[in-house]
Amino acid sequence: MPRTLTTGSERFVSAVALYGPKAEPLHSRLADVQALIAEQLADRDRDAFRPYSLDQIHATLIAFNALPGTSVNQYYLEHTGQSREMDVPRAMSILSDHFSRPLRIRVGGYRNDQPPPFRSRGLHPFQRTFSVQGDAFVLIGWPAIPGRPLDKLRRDMNTANLLHRYHQHAGDIDDDCYLVVGHHRDAPPDALETAVRTVRAKLAADPIDIEISHHDVKIVAADTHTMFPPIFAGDIPVDEATIRALV
Repeated sequence: MPRTLTTGSERFVSAVALYGPKAEPLHSRLADVQALIAEQLADRDRDAFRPYSLDQIHATLIAFNALPGTSVNQYYLEHTGQSREMDVPRAMSILSDHFSRPLRIRVGGYRNDQPPPFRSRGLHPFQRTFSVQGDAFVLIGWPAIPGRPLDKLRRDMNTANLLHRYHQHAGDIDDDCYLVVGHHRDAPPDALETAVRTVRAKLAADPIDIEISHHDVKIVAADTHTMFPPIFAGDIPVDEATIRALV
């Protein structure tokens, strides 16, 4: 159940996919990725890798973050300068419509020695499939169907007065399905490079296929960007009163 906001606290509220228990083979594949990372970092420091629990790993679809005490979407205001309240029923309808049929995501399967079928942020998908971003280890997959369905979902949310964090400009595209699998603590650069190289090679040869259905989408709220521990985790649709209490 949602709890009362603490004055001055930062609240993270997002529509996410795959939060909670994972079915096989996804459960085992994510555990394998974490084991590869841990193996490469263990020679230097057994505590350098801080894996997420498998239940905690998720794909963020779009943030419902709002200004404290309001339902004004944070990124809509930051990117456009316009203060508009989120239309929660409309947002829930968009989420339900987009996942009325399962969406298949593939993580990996791209070889660095082959021409890229597309680019993500200007990079070959082999490079983007797994990387270290700050202190986070990030997997990225893309829809297995044309039409950039994740980017379209995020753009459709504009009609509910939600703006995606990575849609800062009209031409920005974000069709990425990104999953953080853990963080590192002061791991040396060469160990990080070895971990990245090892995981990329594994995924290029043996990709992970993920299917996201309506029942895999939740609204999750937490007081940390890791979305753990959750203050609230509920299946869509979540009613407007609950969202307002969370944000």
